[in-house]
Amino acid sequence: MPLNWGLAMLQAKKIAKQLRNTELKNTKLNLPIIYLPGIMGSQLYDRQKKTLIWGDYKSLIRKNDYEYHHSPSQIGANQLHYFPVIPKLYDNLITAPLKLVLEKSLGYRDGVDLFFLGHDWRADHRQLAELLDTEIRRIKYLYGEQQKFLLIAHSASNCAIRYYLQSASPEIRQSIAKWYAFGPPWQGTFQSLALMQSGYYAGGRLFHGFTADEIASCPSAYQLLPCFPQLIDKQGNLITDFDIYDEECWKAFHLGPYRMGVKKLSDQQRRVRDQLAENLFSAKTFAERVSTRTVAEQAVPQTWFISDNHITVKRAIYDQGRLYLTASDIPNLIDMALTKGDDHLPLDGLLMGWEKAIVRDGEPQPFGEEYVFINQAKTHRALVSYMPNLRSLALDIATLRQRYAS
Repeated sequence: MPLNWGLAMLQAKKIAKQLRNTELKNTKLNLPIIYLPGIMGSQLYDRQKKTLIWGDYKSLIRKNDYEYHHSPSQIGANQLHYFPVIPKLYDNLITAPLKLVLEKSLGYRDGVDLFFLGHDWRADHRQLAELLDTEIRRIKYLYGEQQKFLLIAHSASNCAIRYYLQSASPEIRQSIAKWYAFGPPWQGTFQSLALMQSGYYAGGRLFHGFTADEIASCPSAYQLLPCFPQLIDKQGNLITDFDIYDEECWKAFHLGPYRMGVKKLSDQQRRVRDQLAENLFSAKTFAERVSTRTVAEQAVPQTWFISDNHITVKRAIYDQGRLYLTASDIPNLIDMALTKGDDHLPLDGLLMGWEKAIVRDGEPQPFGEEYVFINQAKTHRALVSYMPNLRSLALDIATLRQRYAS
């Protein structure tokens, strides 16, 4: 067993022991859980070519084609709990720690009362909303129309839930006992634009990764753009003629497929340019639905898990044809350009419209009620494996389970 698996198992058992030492009864009736993974959280498989697109260590050492084409019947998606990095020595644990905690502390069983909704995370998040509706109806068929259930989602998938809840029936909304949102990017992130400028290489440039144009082919990447972006120049003056949803702005500021340094236009880059206006318009209409809270969404009890353990970008800097989009790029103008958050999301704006409790690491948490837990998870991706978060999740679910069992 890889060492980090052993550590995750020990931590899950510790949480289970803490739960046994509470006054919460160990009822056998679990509230079914639907889990929605975030970007890169599902394994993608090409049914036609019979090849794995994403989801194991080989994705780092071979060149895969990650360009998105709308072909849902061709692409299979499964939940990615982990994948080996150094086989038998070290695994990249994604949702495995969360799954262990739910199994060891609350007795959940994968495929019985715990359902992971794998999806093509490159696609428009409206498609995920449709998948969620289908899965909810399946759960209700299995458990009965009156059955309460829980939603758990990481990162961008929370936006799909918020979008879905606006059109869901009152009966559906009332059947959701609680929605746990890990790192919800309600107002987007400059990180998405940064990846469309330089690509994403999980193992560094020595390994293969996602090129800038492959990322720019994904509708989901545009839906993660900051919906209220602010640019400043190197003197700190606000640049007012920047509209992130206008294709002409992308040309003028050399963004995405129009970035500087491209010597020869590739066929892929040409396709990305052809689709740009459509992707931007789609992202704009999506953002209008999910960037702020609505009455329909607030009908569902919620707990959010967010981190302020990093310094991240709240305003980008534009100077001499270059856009500075990462914290390491902005050594000056720190107070104007940077703020606390995780390594993707600034805390500013995330809590807009939130009127319930806000607690931090070490503070008492109102389990069973609505609250935001601001914690010290090291990264955005680590929010779903950070043990204080998983402890809170387990205790909150146990509280709700007892409430609905009585």
